[in-house]
Amino acid sequence: MARPVTFFFDLDNTMYAEDLGIVARIDQRINQYLEIRLGVPAAEVDGMRRRFWAEHGTTLLGLMSRQAVDADDYLRYVHDVDLADLLAPDERLRALLARLPGRKAIFSNASRAHAARVLGLLGLDGAFDTVIGLEDLGYVPKPQAAAFRIALDRLAADPRASTLIDDLLPNLRAAKQLGMRTVWIGAGAAPDSAIDHVVARVSEIERIFCEAASHGV
Repeated sequence: MARPVTFFFDLDNTMYAEDLGIVARIDQRINQYLEIRLGVPAAEVDGMRRRFWAEHGTTLLGLMSRQAVDADDYLRYVHDVDLADLLAPDERLRALLARLPGRKAIFSNASRAHAARVLGLLGLDGAFDTVIGLEDLGYVPKPQAAAFRIALDRLAADPRASTLIDDLLPNLRAAKQLGMRTVWIGAGAAPDSAIDHVVARVSEIERIFCEAASHGV
């Protein structure tokens, strides 16, 4: 019996162009949370966030490791941004996803609510079999192996028959270690052997997914 093919899509800076500035708006809210809710001096915010990203993968997990932080409150606060002026329905992308031969999931370090908002503005409601947000991962983000195990188990997916489409290289390298096929949303040549394909934007995966399907991944 053929293994079911599963495509895991990152959300932010993957399902839409990075230069729209959505993540920059979220970053501003994260900085505000640290300053207003936690009283971190503004001059220390950037250094704290860089350290948390390096050590834990997200600012939230870094905060949770050091103090009692309400994770759901944090996610509501940092994703409370207006995106209606930046995103619009993408009918071509919706049609492409409908043609993609296999199961499709959003696999994001953002909240489910943020994912639902973004997908709604893009006109992609119902285009995915499931949406896996940070809450579903127990707040343990990609690229940690535990996050991948949860995502794969959610769909009973075989990593050898699965593809990760993501803009962040650490996530893709972690996926490759598990045996997944990898597609980097980036620019230039693949930086190492962990990257199977490179496209500038998600709409370009159509030129590679038929090949992926023919190889059963």
